[in-house]
Amino acid sequence: MDTDKLIIRKPTSDDDLEKIAELLYNTDPYIYPYWFETLEKCKKELPPLLLEDKFFFSLKHLYISIDSSNGEIIGLVCIIDKTAELDYDYSELEKKNERYEFTINNYVKELINEVENADFAYISNVCVDSNYRGKHIGQTMLSYIIDIYKKQLYDHIVLDVLADNPGAIKLYKNLGFEQFTEIFAGFNDPKKERPEVFSMEARFDKKK
Repeated sequence: MDTDKLIIRKPTSDDDLEKIAELLYNTDPYIYPYWFETLEKCKKELPPLLLEDKFFFSLKHLYISIDSSNGEIIGLVCIIDKTAELDYDYSELEKKNERYEFTINNYVKELINEVENADFAYISNVCVDSNYRGKHIGQTMLSYIIDIYKKQLYDHIVLDVLADNPGAIKLYKNLGFEQFTEIFAGFNDPKKERPEVFSMEARFDKKK
């Protein structure tokens, strides 16, 4: 696919929310299968939450890429920053089962607290539809978003990537991201040691 035919924009309630939910589910082989258990369950439970402005994965925090030749959503990026209103009441989700409670308390709330007063933006999710990979879609989306945050005078952008995902690590390095620490994350089993993750950042000078 020619990236000139790629449309990148914020999603709306008129977009295919089940496709957006599917892409979010596929961004991490540990977190979202742990949280939602199955893709079908995710496609049922996540779309209504996408419409909640203060929910972590609200449409307000997403950018989607669309193949202009057929109108299909083929990629997304979720990014949060200090302007995001993230005081969603997660109590009802936490009551559903321990999977929600563990993920929210050990991942979502931690990120919210870190970003709320920071001069950096955090990319929590990047996904390209498997049928469109290898066509520079991810690079095009991320370059677009980096340019937006440079103009908004942010210090840097931070993201986490699984250590066993060399393709993603190479992509981020090509875009100027550098590793600054390594952590353990993933939610298959909170009682076991979790998969190794690299934290990376892209720094840029503020405009005078």
